Amino acid sequence: MSFDMLVWEGEQPDNDADLHNVLDSLSRYREGRVVRDEKPDPPSPKIADFVRALLRRWPDCREEGSPWSSGGTGDADGSSLNIHIRWGREDEVAPFVAGLAKVHGLVCYDQQQGCLRP
Repeated sequence: MSFDMLVWEGEQPDNDADLHNVLDSLSRYREGRVVRDEKPDPPSPKIADFVRALLRRWPDCREEGSPWSSGGTGDADGSSLNIHIRWGREDEVAPFVAGLAKVHGLVCYDQQQGCLRP
């Protein structure tokens, strides 16, 4: 189990309906790839920069002290990234992830709270 966040490139949704449309679109895109047995797209430059910044702050999951429950902080697919944080580390890590996403011009969604992170 992990504390999960979703980060993506795009405009910050203005309301719940827009947010749910974006989330549905991202979910359908990823599920379609699984059904077709396609590999994810390489991370976009913005997502790759974001991941590098996260890994400068904390080591990858294979290293001691890592807060990540999967490699590279999660699984990227083009312009989106699912981030998986080890339970017990979310209070420390999630605010940093959200703040860094903002700095990188990315949208950050907290899957546990069901809301966007500022």
